[in-house]
Amino acid sequence: MMPKRSFENVEEFEEHFADADEILIDGTENACFRPKGNDEQKVKYSGKKHTHTDIALVFSDKRRFIYYLGKLHDGSKVDFGLLKEEFPPEQDWFRDQKVIVDLGFVGIEKIYRIKEVLIGVKRPRKSKDNPEPKLTKEQMEWNKAVGKERVYVEHAIGGMKKYHVLKNRCRIKCHTLKNEIIGICAGLWNYSILLNS
Repeated sequence: MMPKRSFENVEEFEEHFADADEILIDGTENACFRPKGNDEQKVKYSGKKHTHTDIALVFSDKRRFIYYLGKLHDGSKVDFGLLKEEFPPEQDWFRDQKVIVDLGFVGIEKIYRIKEVLIGVKRPRKSKDNPEPKLTKEQMEWNKAVGKERVYVEHAIGGMKKYHVLKNRCRIKCHTLKNEIIGICAGLWNYSILLNS
């Protein structure tokens, strides 16, 4: 029931995901109390959530079963940065996998060898030549289709966070204990998935 927290090598990774046709990847952030000291506050501050957080990677499938849950990192890190840190691009982690990700992973197909990638289209940057950048109708339709495919990982994260210890702002300072708690919550969620399948 418990999700894996790390892999020794690619072979162990492939064996663990042997039953998964697709891997849905996303990050999850849990609010924590503001630490003392400017340096610690900067490291914990998430620009995305506009508060101090811990962040971890989640790999699930369309059953919403959590196969992998990364270790908690400081909130200033981003999803793609965590992926590169925990799964070094020089190894072929996803060579036999279909991977579905959000726009936080733009460029994943350039640095990883992946069988197939489903990712949306990012809106162009504003510039002098393009003062009001917009996506075409086809691009918006594509983003909608990708969103329908990857929403299951959001449901998996939401299911894991139904436990109030993750839902509320965490008062615990011990990093090891926080890692154990989030892992247990993911395991309980996996158990409920298998129980109802």
